[in-house]
Amino acid sequence: MEMIHLLHTNDVHSHFENWPRITRFLSQKRAAYQKSGDEVLTLDIGDFIDRLHPLTDATLGKFNVDLLNQAHYDAVTIGNNEGLVLSHDDLSHLYDDAKFPVLLANLKELSTMQHPDWTRPYHIFTTQQQTKIAIIGLTAPYDLTYPSLGWQPLAVEPVLDQLLPSIQAQADVTILLSHLGLPTDKKIAQKYPIDVILGAHTHHLLETGEYVNGTLLAAAGRYGENIGEVHLTLENGVVKAQSARTTPTYSLSENDTDHQVIRHWLLEGERRLKRYHVAQLHRDITPDEQAYDAMQALEHYLDVPAAMVSTGLFMDTFPAGELDAYGLLESMPHAINPMKITLSGQQLLNLVHGIQEQTAYLSNLPVKGSGFRGKIFGYMRFNGIDVHRDGKVYYAGERIDLAAHYQLATVDHYKWLPFFPVIQQAPANIHLEILLRELMAKYYRHRYPEKTTYGS
Repeated sequence: MEMIHLLHTNDVHSHFENWPRITRFLSQKRAAYQKSGDEVLTLDIGDFIDRLHPLTDATLGKFNVDLLNQAHYDAVTIGNNEGLVLSHDDLSHLYDDAKFPVLLANLKELSTMQHPDWTRPYHIFTTQQQTKIAIIGLTAPYDLTYPSLGWQPLAVEPVLDQLLPSIQAQADVTILLSHLGLPTDKKIAQKYPIDVILGAHTHHLLETGEYVNGTLLAAAGRYGENIGEVHLTLENGVVKAQSARTTPTYSLSENDTDHQVIRHWLLEGERRLKRYHVAQLHRDITPDEQAYDAMQALEHYLDVPAAMVSTGLFMDTFPAGELDAYGLLESMPHAINPMKITLSGQQLLNLVHGIQEQTAYLSNLPVKGSGFRGKIFGYMRFNGIDVHRDGKVYYAGERIDLAAHYQLATVDHYKWLPFFPVIQQAPANIHLEILLRELMAKYYRHRYPEKTTYGS
């Protein structure tokens, strides 16, 4: 008999407040299993980074890779917070110092249609008993957004159709690292003979796993709040039994130094970001004023005469004096990008009226996800769009022609929310090359040009 243990994390999103306990747990489990002669693999299923943490933002994720190295991870895949929040060049070099393979079968270089040098589609681990364990990595294929960063995502099923026969001819056990979400994991399990799917993306927690068509699905929720384990019992290279469990991080003991370490990471990130000077402000700039500044910045960047943003995107007042990259992160911690949409006059009218009807509901509505790292949605503000007392809507000073077409500068966050079907359906050009706060750094740099090195 042979025992194989998979220790797994997913969707940590730079929530380092849990990391000291997680790493002790992984180290203790690994040592105990290896002492018993068992095999152990430690795996992460993506979205380990999130630029809301100052040290992640300051290092563009390289600090996170250092943590994975120190915790002796054996393999990882990426999520959209690695793939869509870093430039092509930054993602290409994110794992330069990684001591583990990055498994990613469904993302290629757009220019060459080859797999990136920093990835491999799968890896086969060989145990002491010569059992072959094939691990494949897949990430959510965002067709609308990856190409603008120079990547070509591939549909999941054709990739598996091509890979699995050759992989399974070489391996005894097949494991999928899936940053695809639970619904997709279930579809894959129904169709393909995979032993274990370790899941992510939808932040689902499967405390004791879930079986679908003989495949064991496992996942550990989000933010490092749980740590996952899968246990496989094999005989002559054949899986005879398998089980899954998760351990809540809060149930693990703390060390006296944990809080000091966590605080050090925050302060180090703050220190690094404060080195990047943006502007010297003449006065305080409130969140509501930042909203109007953002609309002007979006209009200029996207070359559009009208814009809209919600006040919940802006969380802190900028005090008079020096504005630095840390101040921008504190006010706009989101993974949100500029977006230009094209609407007919009728659609624009419907959008404005729909927003007016939802104002009371949205103003204090808690919002999570879709790149948003704030608290509430807030109030939608417009620039270049006016509603007169008689209800007529004007665009750049002219009354809207229902049959004409209009462009609107805004942010991609609204395309993923359920409140604005007009935006969901509209043709959109999303600019992933720049985050909202990076755009605002450029704006404030030119508005208050005395002293700046960030966002230039």
